Amino acid sequence: MSLIKHEIPQPVQHFTMHDDPLTNIETLHLILWDKGLCIAGYDAQGHVLTAKVYRYAIWDIATIEAIFINEPLVAGPQPVTHIWIAEERNIIVPQHLYQAEAAAQWLRQFHFIEAGETVHATTIRQHLKATVVYPLSDKLQSLLRKYFAEGQIESISGMILCQEATAEHDTADITFLDKKVVLTLRNNNRLISHQITEPGDISNLLYQIALICQEADIKQDQLRLSISGLCLNEGHVNELKAFFPKMTVPGSEQFSSFTLLSKLISCAS
Repeated sequence: MSLIKHEIPQPVQHFTMHDDPLTNIETLHLILWDKGLCIAGYDAQGHVLTAKVYRYAIWDIATIEAIFINEPLVAGPQPVTHIWIAEERNIIVPQHLYQAEAAAQWLRQFHFIEAGETVHATTIRQHLKATVVYPLSDKLQSLLRKYFAEGQIESISGMILCQEATAEHDTADITFLDKKVVLTLRNNNRLISHQITEPGDISNLLYQIALICQEADIKQDQLRLSISGLCLNEGHVNELKAFFPKMTVPGSEQFSSFTLLSKLISCAS
């Protein structure tokens, strides 16, 4: 008989804001995108204590489960209370137009929804009266329910769009999830574009922003751009800063992650 050895996944990013985070974690949040995930632990006051980022092949359920089995952060009694899904195929429906069945039909008109996927919805809690509609595979949902029965599944777009924007300014918010990017543009606090994408290199992202600015008649050099997220690349930061002089730059890769994870807990509370 041959025994197949499965390699235990290792994090590609790990930061800690406390000397002994495991014994001080009160709650955990999980972020999932097609090629990676992040597990973040918070104390009773909602402060970020620690976080780990993993990579895997596209929606590799076996590897995702291996992470859940072997990761010490989720081995304790502290619950994963929120599970944030970053799914490229999504639509934003104004709240006064939202009906579950109609929204699911609209989603299918814009995106291909595979057999074995179910349409989910996340209501944006504040600042924007709308609902984010997106698909989730039944296998992934079953896995999440198996390990984190208490976890509330929501779209990460719901968290990002519930953040208050700067009034009377044109703004772009870029959230990095490793190689995935969540891009949100507003014109005088009015949402004009929100998309989750994998640009490949920063020039493609710059081109996407330039097209949106052109269509919305926004002057690119006046755009107030802020960035946060996981596994932030310093080279990407420098390229963006060269095009956007009004860019808000995080102090470090760790601070960039801290900024995103603090937004998660503030929106969930």
